Parts: sequence; C-alpha cells; structure tokens
Amino acid sequence: MTTCRVCGGKIAAPAYETPAPALTSIMTLLDIPTRVYVCDGCGHAQCDEIPDIETFYDTGYRISLNSEGHDQIFAVKSDGTILYRTDHQAQIACRLLDLPQGTKLLDYGAAKADTLRKIIAARPDIEPHVFDVSTDYAPAWSGWIAPHAQATYEVPPAWDGRFDAVMSHFVIEHVADPVSFIREIHKLLKPHGTLLLSMPDVSANPGDMTVADHVNHFSEASLRRALAAGGFEVSAIDTTSFPGAFFAVAVRSETPVRQKQDAALVQRSIARGLEICDFWRASAAGIEKRADALRGRKAAIYGAGFYGSWIFSRIGKDVELTAFLDQNPGLQNTEHFGHPVIAPVDIADDAEALFIGLNPLKARAAIGSMPYLQRPGLELIWLEA
Repeated sequence: MTTCRVCGGKIAAPAYETPAPALTSIMTLLDIPTRVYVCDGCGHAQCDEIPDIETFYDTGYRISLNSEGHDQIFAVKSDGTILYRTDHQAQIACRLLDLPQGTKLLDYGAAKADTLRKIIAARPDIEPHVFDVSTDYAPAWSGWIAPHAQATYEVPPAWDGRFDAVMSHFVIEHVADPVSFIREIHKLLKPHGTLLLSMPDVSANPGDMTVADHVNHFSEASLRRALAAGGFEVSAIDTTSFPGAFFAVAVRSETPVRQKQDAALVQRSIARGLEICDFWRASAAGIEKRADALRGRKAAIYGAGFYGSWIFSRIGKDVELTAFLDQNPGLQNTEHFGHPVIAPVDIADDAEALFIGLNPLKARAAIGSMPYLQRPGLELIWLEA
C-alpha cells in the first residue's frame, strides 16, 4: 500500500516490479528493485523514492558536468544537422512565455542553466536568476548571473513574490512531493505570474516509466490536478513541441483553484499507465530470454542513452558486448559501463546481434534509415512485447 503523491489516494500494489539493478536518468545502476504504482483516482504513476535522495541530488546527480559543451541530441535533421536539447528548450520557452521587456526570470532547479543562458543570449533585457539544490553548478553560473541572483539549497525569503516568470525544466519528476514543489514556485511569483513547467510525458516516452529517480510519471490528468492543487490555472499543455514531454504554461491564481476532474481523461491515463507497465514486464522477459540464447556470442547495443542502458541492466554478462552505438558525437570515443561508444556505421563485422535501445515508438523508423545495420547475419532485437 502506498499513497498517491498528487491526489492522496491509496494504491494497493505495484503495477510493475522488476528486481535490481534499477537504472537512473544519469545512467547509473542502483542495487534496488523498480516498482511502479498507478493511481486509479487521478491517473498518476509513481515509483518508490531512491535511498538517500537528498545526497543523490546534492553530490551525485552531476548532469552535463562531464564536459564544457555536453548536451543531449534532440533531433537529427534530414541534412545531418544536429539540434541539441537546450537550444530547443530555449526556443520553446521564448515562444510559450512571451516575456515582456525587463522580465525577472527564475530557472528553478537550474543545473548548469544552459537553457536560461540561451534565452538571455536572445533576450539580454531579461534579468536571470537561478536556484538549485546543489552547489556543483555554481561555477557554470559565474560571469553571467549576478551573485545576488544565485541561490543553492534554499530559496532566500527575499525572493518571495519577486518573479514575473519561473521555469523549471525536467525537475518535478524527481521530487517526492510535487504539489509542495508547485506551491513553492507559486510563492516566488508575482500575482498572476507565469510558470513554465516541463517534464517527461510517459505516454509518448514509455521508457520514463522505469527511470529509478523519476519518482513521478505524470499523465495530463495528474498534471492538471497537481497544478490546480498548487494554486495555478492552466493556460496550455503543449505535447507537440518537444515529443515525449509536457510543456505546461500556468498562471498563479490569487484564489483557490477548483480541481476539475475529467473522468474520461483520468480513465485514459490509468489505462495507458497500466499498458506501459505491461509492456515493460513483457520486454524485460523477452530481452532476458534472447540474451540467454545469445550467451557467449558477440552483440552490440544501439543507443547509449536510457533505453540502451536499460537493456544493459537486464542482459548483464550473458552476451559478449562489443560496443554501444550512438549518433551523438559527444558520446562517441567514450566508454559506457566499461564498453566503447562508437558511431553506428562502425559496428563490428563479427557482431551477431544488435539490441535496439531506442524509444520503441520510433525505433523501427530510425533503424530503417541506416542500411548498414540491415546486413545478413546481424539479428536485430527490439524492445517489443
């Protein structure tokens, strides 16, 4: 029995459970099982908290600090041009927030604040502020954010009611009390100030359901309920600008917000959450079965991101892994779990199997565009039930 973090309802049993190791969003393995619960009251899905969560985010969660220019690929255009995640987030934020001149903008849970930096490059009139629960990122803020506009661990009381807008990118899925998180941002905004909140959309990116440190997996129904409980009126929920993610725009309300419940939307959210849990249960069994059949034979994994890392966590040492394949030039010529990361075109000639570690909703189209992976003798193993 556990309690829903959004509506407070009781959830009797996990909808998905798999033994250790669990995989985090920064591609580290934890010696804990993965359990996912789906609330039949509001459609929210959630996982158990990871051990010592505050220390994990203070000193262990060093996202994008491994190199000065590290970023994640958002898309590869038809001409081969790479579009990086923070560039795309900055474009979305500028469009959805439509900030007036001289806006005081806070990046809440900023990490290196690369998205904010790119917004400021386009809009130097904006006054940037940053907050994070770690001091690890402070050097990245130096020189372009004033010292008085930086905060770590706790937000200064003087910041209450200061900001015209607050944005928080891919943070709320990590926090154990998402409604309190939203209420804290409500306190920091001026009356009728604007919140831009982004997070994974598990319905479009089902891999998120198994991320150990993503303790919340929002549906549209549970996101709307959480924002209302936090004191916000929803202006828009954008599911198309960043496929696989929600970008929600909401306005601080000065009166309690009535929590409207769309029963049909909640039921669709519940059904989709349970469907994804069933998918991962079947996928885990299928991957482990194929790995056992390939014991001692050479194989590679396509994708050094989450899906490929999840496959690695399930196959262990059953196969002789030659490499991870990845299109991201920032990952190539590095190592992942002790194995080299190489360009897909460089796959070893003697590799007999390739585990496809991509979003299963997009994997076949992506691999189909790479004729050098369609060679005889190379078995393609998909994340499919």
